[in-house]
Amino acid sequence: MSGVADRFPAFWRIVIDSPGLRARAREGIEEVETALAGAFAEAGVPEPDLLAALTVGAYRSVYVATARRLLAGERAEEIAEDHRARIAAAFDALDRALP
Repeated sequence: MSGVADRFPAFWRIVIDSPGLRARAREGIEEVETALAGAFAEAGVPEPDLLAALTVGAYRSVYVATARRLLAGERAEEIAEDHRARIAAAFDALDRALP
């Protein structure tokens, strides 16, 4: 989840330019959230749907910010450490906020 590569923007541009691929990407995110909620429920985590939504939202927020930076021309090696730190901070915040 913390990988960043200079080859990603070419893929993202294809997805951005295709309404069908954008819709499929949104569906994929929903599928991940549903699967994560199911795993949390099986583990007995309270409020599994909420935790799954917050987890996916936290990751998506960091991922989108990193994608924007790469699309703007920043190099992966320049932002990879910040990307990983922001993911860690997001999940640390979730860990502190939820029982």
